[in-house]
Amino acid sequence: MMNRTELDSVPAAVHPPQLSHSYVDAMYQVLSANGWFTMPKYMLSGMTASCFRLSVHRQLHRDSPTAYNWMAEHTVAADLIGIVTAQAAGFHFTPTFPLYQRQAILAIRKSLEQGTGVICWKDNFVVITRSDDQKQVFCYNEISSRAELELPYDQLGRNASPYWHCQIFEGQIRKDIRQVIRESFIQAVYKAEVHDPMLPESQYACGLQAYDAMLDALTGRSYDAAGAYETLVFYAASKKDASSYTRAACEYWPELESTASHYEHLSAVYGEITALLSPNASLAPTLRQQRLLPLVREAKHTETEAIQSIRLLLREPIENRFHDVGLR
Repeated sequence: MMNRTELDSVPAAVHPPQLSHSYVDAMYQVLSANGWFTMPKYMLSGMTASCFRLSVHRQLHRDSPTAYNWMAEHTVAADLIGIVTAQAAGFHFTPTFPLYQRQAILAIRKSLEQGTGVICWKDNFVVITRSDDQKQVFCYNEISSRAELELPYDQLGRNASPYWHCQIFEGQIRKDIRQVIRESFIQAVYKAEVHDPMLPESQYACGLQAYDAMLDALTGRSYDAAGAYETLVFYAASKKDASSYTRAACEYWPELESTASHYEHLSAVYGEITALLSPNASLAPTLRQQRLLPLVREAKHTETEAIQSIRLLLREPIENRFHDVGLR
């Protein structure tokens, strides 16, 4: 029998600091600062099953990468790796928002006093790192310049978008890394096959169905060009994480070799896709679009094969969950 391996027994990896607007990047910033996660970021992306999520607006709007049930998925993401969290979220236009805002300010200040940053939505996922009671402001890192910006207490949750959200990390329990890996791939199947119930199917597509939505939008050219660029670049990074994670997971579970090969090919296809993209919609000629469609079809085929290989490997535990693959 193999020895039990704990998440906190894995040696720290050498990697440069990285700040971005994705939830995983924000989560990694908090957990690595606390010493609660010492592996590379792609391992966090995989263990939380975040890199396996795929949801798109049917016109490929730029909100596609963040269109999912934050409360549910962020709870599961933390739980999968043994992190205890509390969350608060809603719409800032509701009559009760000032009461929730006041409570959130108190909870965030308490977490910061204990040395733990807090993830908040400020039209992107950011990490609040400190507070200044005298000035009545929180401080967080700006993404592109990495400058520290201020957020007045009374502006917490008052975003350009109507949503507000914060997640506080309270503690950690030990988990067997092999069990974490196994569950993350079961969650990958769930994310590939089940539509997020929070998203109207008339506007969004999830999992493998997202590829059909991409193809429909690109073929009909009824899509947001800037949003398509941001969406595909974001998911290219996710597929790269999935590839790196699955390859690393083979060290703990060699039977994943076939799955790892599929994700490596998928990441390469997304690399070709992003090579054809331009952030300026006017610089995307028809020729590139004609070359893009076959690559999206290939990505769909490759990811379908990857999910099928996971289903074959985890057939019994998945079937034992009957209609709810995500049930743990």
